[in-house]
Amino acid sequence: MGRGVFRQYLAAFIASLSVLMAGTSYGWINPLLVRLLSPDSDLPMTLDQSSWVVSLIELGDLFSPLPAALLVDTLGRKPLLLSTAPMYIISWALVLTTRSVPVLYFVRILQGFGMGIVYTVLPMYLAEISQPRIRGAISTFFEGMWCLGILLEYCLGPVLSYQGLTWASLTVPVGFLATFLFMPESPYFLVMVGRTSEAHKAMAWLRGGKKTKEEMEEIETSVRVETRMETRSWKDLFATPTDRRAFLIVQVATVTKFMSGIGAVLSYSSETFSETTSSFLSPDQFTILMGLLITLSTLVASLTVDRMGRRPLLLISSLGCAVFELLAALYYYLDGSGVDTRSYSWVAFASIASYCIIFSLGVGPLVPILQAELFPSNT
Repeated sequence: MGRGVFRQYLAAFIASLSVLMAGTSYGWINPLLVRLLSPDSDLPMTLDQSSWVVSLIELGDLFSPLPAALLVDTLGRKPLLLSTAPMYIISWALVLTTRSVPVLYFVRILQGFGMGIVYTVLPMYLAEISQPRIRGAISTFFEGMWCLGILLEYCLGPVLSYQGLTWASLTVPVGFLATFLFMPESPYFLVMVGRTSEAHKAMAWLRGGKKTKEEMEEIETSVRVETRMETRSWKDLFATPTDRRAFLIVQVATVTKFMSGIGAVLSYSSETFSETTSSFLSPDQFTILMGLLITLSTLVASLTVDRMGRRPLLLISSLGCAVFELLAALYYYLDGSGVDTRSYSWVAFASIASYCIIFSLGVGPLVPILQAELFPSNT
C-alpha cells in the first residue's frame, strides 16, 4: 500500500468516525431497553414511552438531510461533518445529567438530526477524496463504521451501567472532533468555490505527494461542466432520461434498504431474542453475535464491491433478504398462532442473523455508494 492510498484510507477512517458516533447513538438503546422497562430502572418508563425513545431518532433524521444538502456546497463537507460532533456531545451530556423521559425524547431527536447530516454529507466526502480504483472500498467505510458503532453498544451494554454506557458513547464524538480537524477538505469542493491552491494542497496530501496535475485538471473540468448553469433546481434530477433512471435506481435502492426493517431489527433484537430463543447463549450474547456477523459481512463487502460490481451484489442481497425475512415471518406467525415452536427457536436467530449478513453484503453498504456515484456533487 502506497503512502497516498494509506492517507486516503486514514482520512476516510477518521471522517467515518462521524457515522461511528451515529451508530453508537442508534444502538445505545438496544441493550438498555429491557433494563429501562424493569421495576428497578435508572429511568422508569412505560412500554409506549420506550417505543418513542427508540423511534424519535428517525424523526430527527427526517428533517436534517434537506438543509444539509442545501448547505454542503456553501459551507463545505468538512465543516458540516464537524458540526455534528457538538450535537452528540450535548446529547450525551444531557443523558448523563438528567433523568427525564421528555429530555430523552429531545436527545434522540437531536441525535437523529446529526445522523441525517452525516448520512447526507459523508458519502459525498468519501467519494470525493478517493481514487476511482479504491472508491468502492472506501465508500463501504460508511456502513462498516455504522455497524461497528452498533456492535460496540451491543458488546458494552450488557457489562456497563446506564451511566457507563453513556460515558463510553461520549468518547466517540470527542475523538472525532479532535482528529477530523486535521483532515483535509474535499478537493472537489475547494475547486467548486474557487479555492484552487488549497485544493492542490489537499490533493497532494491525499495522494502522498505524487503528481496530481492530471487528476486536478479532470476535477476542474468536471466542475466547469457541472456548474455551467448559474443555478440548479430540483428539475435537474429529471432533466434527461439518464437523470430519471439514476433517480429511480437510487430511490428504489434506498426504499429497499430502509423498508426491509433493518431499523427494527437493530433496535429490538435483544428484546426479541429474550422472548424467542432458548439456548446456552443469553439474548445479549445472541445480539452481540449478530452485530459481529453484520460487521464482518460489511468488511467482506468492502473487499468485493470493486470486483463483483454494484448491480450483482444488490440483486443477490435483495433476494437473500427477502428469503430470510420470509423464514422469520413464517416462524413468528406460527409462534403467534399457538404452534409449539420451542424445538425450533433457533430458527428465529438463524433467519434474522442471515438476513443481517446478506443485507450487509449488498443493500446496506451500496446505497451510499450509488447516491455518491450516480449524481453530480452539486445536484
